[in-house]
Amino acid sequence: MTGASGFLGGHLARLLGERALTPGRRELELLDAAKVQHYLEEHRPAAIVHAAGFVGGIGLNTQHPGRMALENLKMGVHLLETAARLGKIHVVIVSTVCVYPSNAPLPTSEESIYDGYPAPETAAYGLAKRELLSLAEALRSEFQLEFSYVIPTNLYGPGDHFDDAKSHVVPALIQRLYQAARLDAPFIEVWGDGKATRDLLYVEDAAEAIVDILRSGPFPMPINIASGREVSIRELVEMLKEVIGYKGEIHWETSRPVGAGRRVLDIRRAQHSFGFAPRTSLKDGLCKSIDWYVKQTGKARE
Repeated sequence: MTGASGFLGGHLARLLGERALTPGRRELELLDAAKVQHYLEEHRPAAIVHAAGFVGGIGLNTQHPGRMALENLKMGVHLLETAARLGKIHVVIVSTVCVYPSNAPLPTSEESIYDGYPAPETAAYGLAKRELLSLAEALRSEFQLEFSYVIPTNLYGPGDHFDDAKSHVVPALIQRLYQAARLDAPFIEVWGDGKATRDLLYVEDAAEAIVDILRSGPFPMPINIASGREVSIRELVEMLKEVIGYKGEIHWETSRPVGAGRRVLDIRRAQHSFGFAPRTSLKDGLCKSIDWYVKQTGKARE
């Protein structure tokens, strides 16, 4: 499994336990094709979960589009090519909701993936991940590559990235609102106007879905893993304010980029393929995320 030190990867590694090899960068440099080939030839895994990547929020995407495209494409290409040539390896590609066109119909089904250009702010990342599907399909046709292609929605939960460069919408808002509550700040600024929507899934629900795919796959097609519920940023902020207890105002920065205007995924394919159903409600998941963040913040101050 690649990316075991990451957010989703960490939860998945705990579920898989000792069954999984979880090499770090010193053991497996994914940007080096020769090292990837050597590692896979040495260990001959029955399956690979490719959860590694150079990822981050809108800020990081707009600052480093070239690196986003190059590194994510190279990592996937090296793994897929070697797995295809070795044979009998089920590769689960963990993709991103950023593969979808910015104007895709809602709820967005997997059939929409090639129907247009992704949101410009995250297009370099999304297109790199989308190309891995095309490559996997080609390698399956010629080399009988066994693969599954998972498209998680916006994930959140304990262990998420709370630093400014890498944080997505939920951890970014948790950090700002919690710190504002501690300091009794009269207001905080939030990018956008609050009307943008996201489909938010608790990270442990996503990790369990990938384990189910390993057990029952391969599924050589894109499969959405999501809550199937559309939540506005304004609704999310109000829910977080209530849970955290922040009494200040929200100043909406309408000149700032927000990515896709609306986002919610169709999860019927996952339901029919392996019985997927999200188990954690948004409020319960946010409470668990906040509890984890508060504990980590307390440890940092000790």
